[in-house]
Amino acid sequence: MAKILIVDDQKSVLLTLEALLIKDNHLVTACTNSIDALDKLTNEHFDLMITDAIMPGGATGYALIRTVRSNPQLAQLPVILLTGKREKADIERGIESGANDYVVKPVDPELLSAKIQNLLAKSEKDTAHFVEAPVHVKAEWETKTDIMAVSELGMTIKSNIPMPLGMVTRISSSLYDDIGISKLPLRITACEEAKTATETFYRIQVHFVGLTEKELTPLRLWIRSKKTF
Repeated sequence: MAKILIVDDQKSVLLTLEALLIKDNHLVTACTNSIDALDKLTNEHFDLMITDAIMPGGATGYALIRTVRSNPQLAQLPVILLTGKREKADIERGIESGANDYVVKPVDPELLSAKIQNLLAKSEKDTAHFVEAPVHVKAEWETKTDIMAVSELGMTIKSNIPMPLGMVTRISSSLYDDIGISKLPLRITACEEAKTATETFYRIQVHFVGLTEKELTPLRLWIRSKKTF
């Protein structure tokens, strides 16, 4: 059971979603606009948010998600975007805004339920310990960066500039070819200043966005091959 916030300007959609989620034993709070949604998010704890992409008044779901990702207290909240469009560009816009996943209207109840369970399970795993393989690989990311470690969730990156939490970006590195995975989008989940005797830098944690089960297998094998015992 999870506490889920749903945001849509159409009350018929809210009622449908609420019925589906309650059937799956979730606690549901519904809002018809971004302002009310942000107020709820600020004052209550939620395990997941589902928001429509397009709402009247200029306050889109994309903007709501970006605002959520810019808030350190909400940056890791799982978000599903509802969209009536199937075009790749619209879906990519949602992912770049910070959505973890998307569902196309009309909503398929079984698909929505599966995606919710998947995101909730991943959210729980984020707090678990994953084995990391120490690496030192050059990468391009607006400035020169070093990839310090790789796990099943993502990477630890050394950078001379800070990065905002929740931002989705990409880096170029030969490491992707070495592992055998595509150059996936990365979401910033943590950024902290670090110092040594000779330099000050930022240690940045990023999570893979859209990593498939097919790509997870070579990633796991690569990590095990690099792990030192």
